[in-house]
Amino acid sequence: MKYSTLILLRAALMLALLSLTGCAEPDSKATLIDYQQRLSRVLALEPLTVKPTPLPTLPRPAELKQALPELRLDLSDAWASRQCGLDQLIGERNSGLGRVFQPSKQLNYELRLLAKLDYCLQRNVSADLQQQIARWLNQKQQSVQLAFSNMLLTDDTLLQQWHGSNHRLTVRQNTGLVQSSSALNNLITLHTHINTQQWQAGAATDIEQSLSTLYQHDFLAELQSSLRYAEAWFSQVNPLLLAITPASLCPNGKNTPQLAILSTVFSTFFIKEVQAHLAELRRFYNEVWPLISQLYQHTALYPALQQRYQQPAEQLQQQLMLHINWWQQLNTQCPVGLTPG
Repeated sequence: MKYSTLILLRAALMLALLSLTGCAEPDSKATLIDYQQRLSRVLALEPLTVKPTPLPTLPRPAELKQALPELRLDLSDAWASRQCGLDQLIGERNSGLGRVFQPSKQLNYELRLLAKLDYCLQRNVSADLQQQIARWLNQKQQSVQLAFSNMLLTDDTLLQQWHGSNHRLTVRQNTGLVQSSSALNNLITLHTHINTQQWQAGAATDIEQSLSTLYQHDFLAELQSSLRYAEAWFSQVNPLLLAITPASLCPNGKNTPQLAILSTVFSTFFIKEVQAHLAELRRFYNEVWPLISQLYQHTALYPALQQRYQQPAEQLQQQLMLHINWWQQLNTQCPVGLTPG
């Protein structure tokens, strides 16, 4: 291939990449900043850089993790334990990897051990071993809830979602919601298996797949950041807008070029872009917050999650109503003829 041809191909590729970048949908912040700039030009609003209110840092995992009770499996009937497969799990736990299980791996191990203990009780083993297994099963049933709690509170992938993201959801985003909701539902189902002592079903649950899905999409972290930024935007921009009396924009009830521009800003940018995206965020929140709440409501992280999802979502809705009310007053007091676009 000639050098000149190679240069042309590279140039064409760069143009294609630039074209794709230019067509990318804006995120929550970009959409609101664009709307803010248009409002500011028409209404001469003071310059304002919106910043979400800083949140307290989440507790460190070491502060939340609870130690599982030690259980020494001293088998008096090694042959019988091999017959039901218990010795394999004991060996796994005593291995180098078994001593440094991550929280999700630890939970899966506890569930597999409970399932195996339950299975062994149904086998034809000695009375002494059966008594031992029954004791171990009872002790593990009491500690598996701790293992589940440790996973919720200290798993790196889950904590990544709750810390938030530097990125926000894009307008008309169509991936991440279904996958993340499904992953949360799988964890809720797993907790149900634990509460109902369905050890076989719990052991068969693929915890790692659910966590991998959450990590891959990062949807919950970006939703949190979008909600918090949007709430901060309306809370900080609304006072500037509400300080303007709508009637002052149409002296003597007359139409003005300013009103014509405002009408375009309302129908083209607020209704079609901003409000449409906020409706998306509300739908996403209504889908995932009940799932997050169900998983975490009795944990130490629940108040922090309320600060990151429930509170900004509710405050955003209140601020949005104030914002819409200003436009409604403008439509009532001035001959602007606002329409939903």
